[in-house]
Amino acid sequence: MKKVIIGLILGLACTAISAQELLLKRVCNAGNNNQLTWQNKPKTCVTLGTIRLYAKENVAQAYFLINSNINHFTENFTHVNANVPAVKDWHYYFEYTQICGIDTLIIFSDTLKIDDLKPDSTVLDSVSVDPINNLVLLGWSGNRTPDFNAYYLYNYDRADPRLIENFRDTFYIDIAPINPRSKSLSYDITSSDSCDNRKEYGAYQHKTIHLRGSVDTCINQILLNWTAYVGWPVINYHVFRSINNAPFEWIAELPGNQLNFQDQITQIGANVKYFVRARKENNTMVSSSSNMSPELITGRSVNPTNTLLTQVSNNTNNKIELEIIRNPVANYLNIELRRINNLMVDEQVYIFPNNEIIFEDVFADNTLKYNYYLLSRNMCGIVTDSTPFSNNIVLSLKAHEDKISLNWNRYFTWNTGVKEYIMYRASGNNINDAINFTAEQSNIKDSLFETTRGNLAANCFYVLAKQDQANAISKSNTVCLIKAGNVFYPNAIIPNGLNKVFTFVGEGIDLQLSSINIYNRWGQIEYQQENILSGWDGKNNSGNDVPAGVYFFIAKVKVGTEIKDINGNITVIR
Repeated sequence: MKKVIIGLILGLACTAISAQELLLKRVCNAGNNNQLTWQNKPKTCVTLGTIRLYAKENVAQAYFLINSNINHFTENFTHVNANVPAVKDWHYYFEYTQICGIDTLIIFSDTLKIDDLKPDSTVLDSVSVDPINNLVLLGWSGNRTPDFNAYYLYNYDRADPRLIENFRDTFYIDIAPINPRSKSLSYDITSSDSCDNRKEYGAYQHKTIHLRGSVDTCINQILLNWTAYVGWPVINYHVFRSINNAPFEWIAELPGNQLNFQDQITQIGANVKYFVRARKENNTMVSSSSNMSPELITGRSVNPTNTLLTQVSNNTNNKIELEIIRNPVANYLNIELRRINNLMVDEQVYIFPNNEIIFEDVFADNTLKYNYYLLSRNMCGIVTDSTPFSNNIVLSLKAHEDKISLNWNRYFTWNTGVKEYIMYRASGNNINDAINFTAEQSNIKDSLFETTRGNLAANCFYVLAKQDQANAISKSNTVCLIKAGNVFYPNAIIPNGLNKVFTFVGEGIDLQLSSINIYNRWGQIEYQQENILSGWDGKNNSGNDVPAGVYFFIAKVKVGTEIKDINGNITVIR
């Protein structure tokens, strides 16, 4: 409240001063001293002489004169050592004399105390990294405190956290040498009023997103992970990608609690960059990370894909043979062949090295069905391709009084399917004669076929699957129906005469699956053979002629489905 004493002073000599009124604006604590500031406001009256400053140390004391010779044009005054030895609760007012027309007035200013009221808080809106030029961008809303003075920015990653002081804009670009690609950077802000009272800081820090990444060049898979944005709750993260310096494009949106992303790049030798952007609820604010540095480079080898298992078939050795096709542009470490048997045991069968494409599975029983598949490994030994199951054809036979029923499992290897099944047959007086196979029926669509027995003792069959759009085939195992009869053999041979070879004859004999041991009269073995299709010509196992005489034999002869033990004598005549 202003206090005014009106008096009349006549004949007072004075110099006219421009009309004004003194407005005491603030009293600031400046450490040991107090700093007073006022303003000369225009008025119709004239201030005479100097102004007088009164003060008291606390509310309970009386005011006393501090200084009576203050030039009001200076608009500030320093109360020296006001807070020595301790800070006091000072109150101040001015007294000065003015002449208004014919009246001389003594004027008292408003009473002001030390201004220790802190301004309203200033909080950062966002701290973001420009992914192109790698600069940190800070933004915030303006402080509405009436006597606001300036902003103070802090970065806690520096030895001296003071980033900039006495700043009055609401946007700042941090171009200092701390690289935001190297770590997450922490920022904060506070504000001051005209007395440099500052709001505390540290409770509302914002931290930039630090993006990291690694690439598995074997499978060209990139794993990104990043630090959470600190400053406000993140509703989601958006991932952006650039390949070979093309413009960044959005590739994924992730929930706000997810801090990793896995990306698959098919292009080899590609230069890949990323940045991540955090979004606040309702997309009101965003914050981005810097892009990847150094850039991630994908692998330069082509991972195996589209490897094919093209054929599973019985070969001329009556063994299951497999053929594969490699992707000609891919880089293989190897191709693993695996099979699953009827007991569902999955086991490794073979590793195809280099450019080998054909394998004979000699340990497989071709009367059992197997599912085969391939696993292809890239140059790092990682499986990047697998094929569907492919099976062998297993043919089975049932005999009736005058009919033969044949059935088989369907063949699955070709994506285009099976065009037709063709049944082949060979007949003879014994199994070894049934070797000339001819097509008995073609264009079979089902997996069942019936035919007549025929008059010959041995009837053998196999079925071929033919691919729908190519000439690839798959052959089944061979099955035979054999009518067994008596077995006959000679009791003497003349190696240099007409009866040169000792062998067995009769219906249903399979000499390939028969064996014989021949001994001399002293019990020493002269000849031993598992497959006796060619018979014995009177030579021992060393290829030398045995002497003329009587020899004893023990034979196991396959007749029909049975093995017969036959023992006897052979006379060799020279």
